[in-house]
Amino acid sequence: MKYFIPALCLCAIPAALASPAACVAGTYASYQALAMGCTIGAATFSNFSGLTFVNSPGVAPLTASEIEVTPTGNSTDATLTFVYLNAAGAPTGVTVNQNGQIFSFGMSFQILVTPGILGGVQMNSSFSNTAPGSVSASKSAAPLAGGPGVTSTVNDGGISNPLGTYLGSMAAITGSGPFLITDTTSLQAQTGAVTQTGFANAFVLEPLTSVTPEVGSLTMMGSGLIFLSLIASSARRRKRVRS
Repeated sequence: MKYFIPALCLCAIPAALASPAACVAGTYASYQALAMGCTIGAATFSNFSGLTFVNSPGVAPLTASEIEVTPTGNSTDATLTFVYLNAAGAPTGVTVNQNGQIFSFGMSFQILVTPGILGGVQMNSSFSNTAPGSVSASKSAAPLAGGPGVTSTVNDGGISNPLGTYLGSMAAITGSGPFLITDTTSLQAQTGAVTQTGFANAFVLEPLTSVTPEVGSLTMMGSGLIFLSLIASSARRRKRVRS
């Protein structure tokens, strides 16, 4: 019996080492390569998909190494900001300025909040446009196991806008997930030009204020106390016998 506890401790070490690390700034390619995802507060982000482009002829797509990902947040909120880069790695907006030109792509990833729930999602976009109706970005969140989802959308509002960051609606959603997050962004040149420098995914995290132990956990705790009590009683009996 004396070898049981050390063996149990050694078995627990690999599980601890296998936990996802905190999210750090990197390229989208580095996020795709994360085997177990990464965390911001109670949120774990994982399974970053490939990039799917639907561009018009002559409009080049971006590679996964030409999108920079910056994580920010704490225990109550988490944000992943995506910024476009040029081939040299410098932040560079994408511009379409010929009538009919389109730059559009989609991507997806998963989020799991534990312990806690996902309270809301929001899409934000950084852009400028000189013609109304030429830019939009949307973000949807739906339970991975199936069920109704929500969508947050931001667009130019039917007017011209100077370069800035524009916020979409905060879409409320409830549940721990995991949730599938799908992002789409689209730029379309009409009579003017539209430039987008990037976009951001914001998440509201609602940590659980109290966690009730499961029945199985209580049973294990009770068994452990009984086990320790038996050991103590046995030691007292051996002491009396020696006396």
